[in-house]
Amino acid sequence: MTFEEYRAQDGCGLAKLVASGDVKPIELLEHAIARCEEVNPRLGAVVSKRYEQARTEAHELASHNDPPGRQKGELQRHNGMLSGVPFLLKDLALHLSNTPLSCGSRSYSGFVSTHDSPAVRRIQEAGLLILGKTNVPEFGLTPYTEPKLHGPARNPWNTDHTPGGSSGGSAAAVASGMVPLATASDGGGSIRIPASCCGLFGLKPSRGRVPLATEGWGGGVVEGCLSRSVRDTAAYLDLVAGPAAGDFFPTAKESFSAALQQAPPRGLRIGFSTAHPLAEFGANVHADCRAAVHGAMELATELGHSVEEIPLPWTSTLYEHDFLPVVVASTAVEAAEAERVQGRRLRAGELETNTRLMVEMGKALRADVYAAALQRWNATARAFGELHQSYDLICVPSLAEPPAAIGRFDSPALEDIVVRAATGLGLTGVLMRFGLVKTMAQRVFRYMPFTPPANITGAPAASLPLGVSASGLPVGVQFMAAMGADQLLLSFAAQVEQAQPWFATVPS
Repeated sequence: MTFEEYRAQDGCGLAKLVASGDVKPIELLEHAIARCEEVNPRLGAVVSKRYEQARTEAHELASHNDPPGRQKGELQRHNGMLSGVPFLLKDLALHLSNTPLSCGSRSYSGFVSTHDSPAVRRIQEAGLLILGKTNVPEFGLTPYTEPKLHGPARNPWNTDHTPGGSSGGSAAAVASGMVPLATASDGGGSIRIPASCCGLFGLKPSRGRVPLATEGWGGGVVEGCLSRSVRDTAAYLDLVAGPAAGDFFPTAKESFSAALQQAPPRGLRIGFSTAHPLAEFGANVHADCRAAVHGAMELATELGHSVEEIPLPWTSTLYEHDFLPVVVASTAVEAAEAERVQGRRLRAGELETNTRLMVEMGKALRADVYAAALQRWNATARAFGELHQSYDLICVPSLAEPPAAIGRFDSPALEDIVVRAATGLGLTGVLMRFGLVKTMAQRVFRYMPFTPPANITGAPAASLPLGVSASGLPVGVQFMAAMGADQLLLSFAAQVEQAQPWFATVPS
């Protein structure tokens, strides 16, 4: 097998070759390792490697599947549809025994996991070969991946641009052909944003579908993957979905791959919008992103579905008053966990400036403000539930702009100095009263206004690679379904993928 042949298959296709005996798991792994060594110095996608352990596991898997006397074509799958496929873990919250976990932060320096997270155990039982971990922003806080610890992850389509965040390293690795799929997690768009930036398929499952790596962001964080094909995501969910003991959001085990065996119901009702939720503050959706949505609606119409432009079911207050309080409170908890891991108070410089600001804001947040924000989360979920009585799917841009340039969101020098001084002196409240925090938050939310609502509601949402910018960068289109309607969303995505294939479109 050549690398071109390796890259021409998705994960399910590679697993079938392993199952048939046409290729050994170690052959696939060596292609993944060679590709990582070739392109990772330019992409910064993989931040820790476990090549030798993965090689051992590949040989063990071959021995398990190929006992003496078995003929070619008689190999049995290990425990799933992706057995023998090279794989990467996002370096955030997911524990893999005897492997470093950094969460993109100096505050985790020297930490090595001593156990496996529930989803990781299922990944290993399924026969996926974990060859390393991928780059993330500190604590997964931003829609770009530029941690001070590891340096930026870069977009394979144009390395001057971000692959998104917080699953940016996973997206860069999959898009560049290192592995066919990798883990990702999503607390405010961190699966869908990298998918949009890198021309991938990215589904944020319904809350509770996959065991939680950690209870974060008021239940807004979910685990999933990034892949090049819809069927790889469905197969991955079949392997890892279903509650672990004690999960807060237990859901029944379902077959996601089975949802792809038939087309979605004809005549789905799709409501769409390209209006920017922060338009009152002068924000606009880029023409390339609007064009991608309109193109998707034309395609949906050709497929027999009905489309209608609708007003967005949320307002600009959602970001500052509903979403941000929950995020900063959770960031304070994450910093406390880093202190627990280290067994001491964090030192100056172990957190990035803006992370430190969020930690101090979280510590200062009143309990009633936090509780009120979560109540509004529930009200938003109810509003979306009502909207889905009229529309099966809601379509919006994945991002308000094509992939941002590396460094685009760096704080101006004076702002950085002010934030450092204020947090060091315990004067975070001053920054909030004078509007600096709001200015900093809007800088990010103008770029990614369309993804947080699905985290608030807990409903499934997916970014499909259906657009391209004038400069040749990928542009995603997001579809949102009702809570629990993951199978409908996957079925629709597979129909779209068949009508407008994207798998063969890869960065050079």
